[in-house]
Amino acid sequence: MNLQFLYRNAKGETKEYEVANWVEAGHYIDGYSLTSRAFRTFRKDRVLEYLHGGSSLLVDPFTPAPPKILRTKAPAHDPNVPQIAFTGFGKDHRAALEQQAATMGLRVVKSVTQSLTFLCTGGNAGPKKVAKAKAQRVYILTEPQLDVLLETGELPDDCWD
Repeated sequence: MNLQFLYRNAKGETKEYEVANWVEAGHYIDGYSLTSRAFRTFRKDRVLEYLHGGSSLLVDPFTPAPPKILRTKAPAHDPNVPQIAFTGFGKDHRAALEQQAATMGLRVVKSVTQSLTFLCTGGNAGPKKVAKAKAQRVYILTEPQLDVLLETGELPDDCWD
């Protein structure tokens, strides 16, 4: 069953969305937006109203905003620190991106691990690594989307463009 709701994005724009093949994932709803004709991730705290009884389809339809990413370096062993991996970048560029992510408080890992949160992909990203990450419901980001994430601490609304 499709999920329909009224949503206000980070820019303050309000729009009605219809999402198919959706999954409830903590603070987010992931699914194929029939409105945008692309896979999208929506923050539940930005849903203004669920339409046609949609709130009854969710386990927890009204959640507070997700926690912001820490701006200080956390211990590497802390299981609550989001993990990020990079693929498809040249060695020097990858090292710079890894340093930037680590400085912003993310734990950088070299492969798609069980607890990976984000995978940042470059032009030469391996399809097997990306497919494995997608199967684990990892957020796939491009470099510009990573910049938005690190700057604001939020997943961009256009995370799947």
